[in-house]
Amino acid sequence: APAATTQVSSSNKGAAIYQAALAQLGRHQDCTMLVTNALKSVGINFHDWPIGYMSLGTTVSASEAQPGDLIYYANGGMGLAHIAVYAGNGKAIHGGWLGNQTVVNSADIGSGAVYIRVK
Repeated sequence: APAATTQVSSSNKGAAIYQAALAQLGRHQDCTMLVTNALKSVGINFHDWPIGYMSLGTTVSASEAQPGDLIYYANGGMGLAHIAVYAGNGKAIHGGWLGNQTVVNSADIGSGAVYIRVK
């Protein structure tokens, strides 16, 4: 029973993070502000460099990823680390896109994608 409760809890948290990220589409901000703002929806006040967000949860495989999980990229394709919110079906919500816009785009960008389930 405790494991099931934890799973429901994390999936509800993920759904709230996903919805909060989706509500930011079109906003001009970098990737860390997108994730920081989405995390506030579940009562997590945290802001850091992209790699810092890995401390907020446990890693899951890409096949286990659910909307609301975070994706850390060692290289987001522009020679810089990047953080995004997984949207499901191979898509992610990214801040800092094309002039700092928040957009939905492929989750398969850059290199070193690590999926993080927020605790």
